[in-house]
Amino acid sequence: MTAKNIMTSRVITVHPADKVSDALLLMHKHHVRNLPVVDESGEFVGLFGVRRLGRLLLPKAASELGRYSLTDLSFMPENPGEMMEHMHEIARKPVADYLEKEKNLLFCKPDTPVPELLKLLEESKDTSLPVIVITHKGKKLVGLVSVWDVLEWIVFITFVKHDTDIE
Repeated sequence: MTAKNIMTSRVITVHPADKVSDALLLMHKHHVRNLPVVDESGEFVGLFGVRRLGRLLLPKAASELGRYSLTDLSFMPENPGEMMEHMHEIARKPVADYLEKEKNLLFCKPDTPVPELLKLLEESKDTSLPVIVITHKGKKLVGLVSVWDVLEWIVFITFVKHDTDIE
């Protein structure tokens, strides 16, 4: 069993020039945590997701402190007005300004076996892996494998397949 067998191939994507607000609406509408970012020819550029969004919502000082592993930010005042203003500013900008670049992400190929997918998902900072085919132009996005895709496969082979083998 490989990534090709369990991946989601109908992936919702955005382009680098799309606004963050449009990406957020898509994420909310489709209940997804990550949106692959592709250029006009479908080449994979990066990933925009909730992990990155969480860092964007923190005040700049907190983001900088996070680089030094300081996790207690209770000293910071909460100001909903400033946070909303900051979010509106981010929402108007292009996704390209805030994506996780391809070089910082783990990905797999369609022929990646499920045990290797499990290892990659464990190492990944995200809940899904882009499935990429390498072409002469770059990396073409062909799907996503999420933790849920792997879980469905495990449930199938553990319970459904096992029950049909008995009968």
